Order: sequence, then structure tokens, then C-alpha cells
Amino acid sequence: MNHSPALFSVHRTTPLVAAVAAAVVCGCGGGDAALAAPAPQVSAESLCNGLLGRSFEGAVVTTAALVPAAANVPEYCLVRGEMPEDLDFELHLPTKWNKRTVFRGGGGFDGTLATEPPEALSPGVAQAGYATITTNHGHNADVTPGASFALDPGMLKDYAYLAVPRVLGSAKAILRKRYGSGFDTTKLVFEGCSGGGRQALIEAQRYPELFDGVISRAPANAYTPQFLWFQKVQKALAQPGAALSAAKYQALDNATMAKCDALDGLADHIIGRPQACTFDPAELACTGAETDSCLTPAQVQSARTLYAPTNVANGRYTLPGFPPGGEATGLLAAAGESVRVSLGQGYIQYMVAQNASVDWLKLDPTAYTSRIDQLVTMIDAVDPDLSRFKAHGGKLILWTGLSDWVLTANNATAYYQSV
Repeated sequence: MNHSPALFSVHRTTPLVAAVAAAVVCGCGGGDAALAAPAPQVSAESLCNGLLGRSFEGAVVTTAALVPAAANVPEYCLVRGEMPEDLDFELHLPTKWNKRTVFRGGGGFDGTLATEPPEALSPGVAQAGYATITTNHGHNADVTPGASFALDPGMLKDYAYLAVPRVLGSAKAILRKRYGSGFDTTKLVFEGCSGGGRQALIEAQRYPELFDGVISRAPANAYTPQFLWFQKVQKALAQPGAALSAAKYQALDNATMAKCDALDGLADHIIGRPQACTFDPAELACTGAETDSCLTPAQVQSARTLYAPTNVANGRYTLPGFPPGGEATGLLAAAGESVRVSLGQGYIQYMVAQNASVDWLKLDPTAYTSRIDQLVTMIDAVDPDLSRFKAHGGKLILWTGLSDWVLTANNATAYYQSV
């Protein structure tokens, strides 16, 4: 794979550290303005509290409270707003602002505000004085659990693509009210992982003028085939005798590492050249009695499903296969299966069939292509044409993890190549 390091890089396990270069903008006034009396100082608490109950571009501020500095988090104003139908958002407005604002993406089916402190975004973000924006993307999970919100067309559109531009208009009005003319020079960045990575690419593709920068991590941008992959894998594992235990996943991990670790010239427990790894689960086929370190014929078939590309409805919905490596940590029993079941079942029942009583493992996607095509149009973010984003001066950072067994790294690679 030929990667441009300025745009795309792949790591087995790497934390995101994204720094947006600061620009100092100075304005000089002249004439009578130089003789004007200095404006009276208004306390940060008064500026914050003054937002409460006010309306901004269709949103009503329901919370506005100054949060004292604590640990690594400097003093900031916590603002929460509400919009119809159930679109909520939250801003953290630091008293000492660096004139940079980050809109933070969600994940999964969303429905909650990312309420962890600002420093959780990336190291140093709170200390650097970033303002942050988050949203529930149009529904509250405690009211509409899982994907049941998708039965409401308006909520589904908010989740799919509308929530961010709707919230951003109100959020910018609040920022302008709090910071005055200083807001006019702000730089806006959208950052998200997984479902948030999909949202990031939605902004670059559909709303290229909204953000100066976009950071898309492990994006679930090929949303439809990704969620159909969840169904495919669980159907395979549900076959008689095909389930894989934690020990079997460990055996797969050990085998891929033994075969492919050194392909990059360095045995460091990192498969650095997954594209050169030709591992087949049949290499672990039991030759005698079944043990934790071998696979039965049924398990060989289900394990092959994990790595194989997804091809649904005669090629209508496709997803690249998963690279080998990290099977034990990425697929290990409870965590991996729980994610596949909760997301896959919600997608099939509430988005595709629009019927909670449907057996999600028995539904044939081929019989629902018209509905699935509608979902692709709304949710998927695979348009490779970023020319308008580029013309706007936008910058994109796209990255993923090779041992991510919820979202294949080959998907991010395929999108990069299409761009």
C-alpha cells in the first residue's frame, strides 16, 4: 500500500495526538476608537450565567454554570442546550480560550452527550484552552434505547447527517455571545472515532464549508456493509458447533502472529505487513480430539467468516475483509460479541425491518434492498469527492488501528485509495 504520510497512517495501537497550529491574529484600530473609554470588565461567571434561558438559532440554553478549575481542567463554562425534537448539545467554554473549537463526534447509536472532561479528547486539550461541542445526535438513549429511535424519520435523519449542522449554528451563536469579536477568528475542527469517524467524513463530504479541519479515526463510514457484517459473523458463529471460545480466539492470535509477525523484518509482536499475511484458519484444523488450540470443521468455517470480505445481495453491499492480528484482544468473547449483537440487531430490527419482533439473524437483506438503499443514502459516508472540502482549505487526518475487530482497517484504506 502506498500511503501519503501527510494524510493517512496505520498503527497497531496508537493514541491520537492531534495538534492544530495556533494562529495569532492582531487587529489595530485607529481614529476616535483610540480615545474611547475602556469597556468595563465583566466576570467570567456573569458571562456564563447570562447565557441561561436564552435562545440561540432555535436552541434554548437549559444549563449555564461556571465550573471551577480542578486537576488538569482549567475553569470553564458548562452550557447545555435543547432543540426540537430531542436534539441536545453541550459546550465547554474555557475562561482562557485559545480561539480554537473542537466538535466531538459520538459513536454507535449515540443518544448521549460525551460528558467526560475536555482533556479526554486528547492529551493537553483542556490545558490548551480549546472550546468543545458535543451532541446526542437527535435522541436520548434513556428514552429511545438502542436503535429504536430510527422508527422516527426525523430522529433518524438527525442521527444520519443533520444533527451536526443543526447544532453548529446554535453553538456558534453561543460562542459569539460568550467571546464577542474573538469568535470571528476561531478555527473549527471536527473529531470523532468509529461512528464519530463516520460523522467526521459526513462533514467533509456533505458540509465542506463548516469545518477547517476534520479528524476521522477508525471511521464506520461504510456503515451499511459494516452492520451487515455484524449479522454475517453472528449467523456463522450461531451454526451448530461453530462458536469460538476465548481460548480459540487466542489460538488464532497465536497462529497469525507466529506466521506473519516477522514479515516486516522485525519480530516485535506487531504484524506490520498484514497485506502479505496469507493465514487460513484451516491451518489450525484439529487432527485428533478437539483442544483449545485447534479448530473443528465448523469452527474453521466460522473463523474464515471473520477475515472474509462481506458481499451481500450479489455485490450490492461490500466490505473489505479484516487483516490478521489482534484476534484475542479484539474479538475476545464478551466484548466483541456484545458489540456485534447490540449494533447488528438494532440495525436489522429498527433500521432495516422497522420491526422489533423480527429475528435479526434470519432476516435476508436481499429482500430489503429498497430500504437498505435508503439507509445507504442517509447514513453512509463513502463519497470520495472531497474537492469542495479541499477548495474550502479543509484539512483531513484519517487513521485507523490494525487490530480493531469491530471496524476493519481495510475499510479506511479502501476509502483513502478511492479519494
